[in-house]
Amino acid sequence: MCGRILLADHDNDALLCLATLLEGMGYETASARSRDELLQAVRDFQPNVVIVDCGMPGMDRHGVTGVLRARNPCHTTLLVALTGWRCPQQGDALFVAGYDVHLVKPVDVDQLRLILSMIDA
Repeated sequence: MCGRILLADHDNDALLCLATLLEGMGYETASARSRDELLQAVRDFQPNVVIVDCGMPGMDRHGVTGVLRARNPCHTTLLVALTGWRCPQQGDALFVAGYDVHLVKPVDVDQLRLILSMIDA
């Protein structure tokens, strides 16, 4: 396995749980608990994948993806939206906002492995 994954969530337990899972799978992780931390970490950590909890307070899904895409115009960073909603319209809105993938909490580990296999190829 290879790759750097940036996790953004305001819930410390959720961050720790997902980071532990991903590190156990062989990935390097970094965490952000706010929009500002997320944008700083993208610059400093240069992740292959960014997993963003779209329910973070003060988070604008369109604004965040716009800034992330502007910093990576070649579209080489996989942007994953993480939500607590399973509604099809929510997924459609996230794709329009610029995310590549929509995952629903709790994360299905097999689905996560499949998604991350895209960066391991």
